[in-house]
Amino acid sequence: MFINPAVTVLLAFLADQLLGDPRVSWHPVRLIGVLAEKIRPFCYSLGKWGGALIVLLTSGAVLTLVSFLSAIFPPLEALLLYFWIAEKSLREEVERVGHLLRRGLLEEARHKLSYLVGRETKDLSLSDVVRAAVETTAENFTDSLVGPLFWYLFGGILGVSFYKVVETLDSMYGYKTPPWKDFGFFPAKLDDVLNFFPARIAGFFLALAALVWGPRFFWRALRVMLKDARRHDSPNSGFTEAAMAGALGIELGGPVVY
Repeated sequence: MFINPAVTVLLAFLADQLLGDPRVSWHPVRLIGVLAEKIRPFCYSLGKWGGALIVLLTSGAVLTLVSFLSAIFPPLEALLLYFWIAEKSLREEVERVGHLLRRGLLEEARHKLSYLVGRETKDLSLSDVVRAAVETTAENFTDSLVGPLFWYLFGGILGVSFYKVVETLDSMYGYKTPPWKDFGFFPAKLDDVLNFFPARIAGFFLALAALVWGPRFFWRALRVMLKDARRHDSPNSGFTEAAMAGALGIELGGPVVY
């Protein structure tokens, strides 16, 4: 039974926009995290090689299962792609931060923001909370939508599943500080590689979205992206953040505390 990829993408995207990311204990991303934590004790002592090994073992298990299930029931691809996309939920969570700020509830906004970003939020000023919310929206536009769709269209259900495994491992271990500095090195670098094209495409789409305000906003977003994207510490996040900064006419980036 053949399912047209375009139909699969449309169904998954519509499901995400209508239902959001389901908060269930058996969510595939959560299960990847549980599996990784079961494997980690056997890999951690190997340092960087252990990071490579956990990617190999986790992705091997996930891809084997996905391949088996999708062969039995091809429509499962649309359901799984729906789980891999999380655009609506991200947008709604950021909007909740904005709603709290508009009500003058800075402390509550900081707390809500802490679930969305890795940085420390308890001492952030109003402007810092706004900056962090905009930055995470820009960065996660790649992770939550463009990246999954890119890898599904070019790698099928196995391609996007591998992408989500790596992305999950990067979010768990891809830090530059102990205790994950060595162990998280390979997941972090592989995540950079897999997001190389999606991040640049996502940056262009953000610039394109600025056309709703007029052509000059599009050109400014594009100009700022091309000029400043590589000034970011991340080889990928700078493209979406710079495009967003240019579109909104604001300054993003700068030092943060983790």
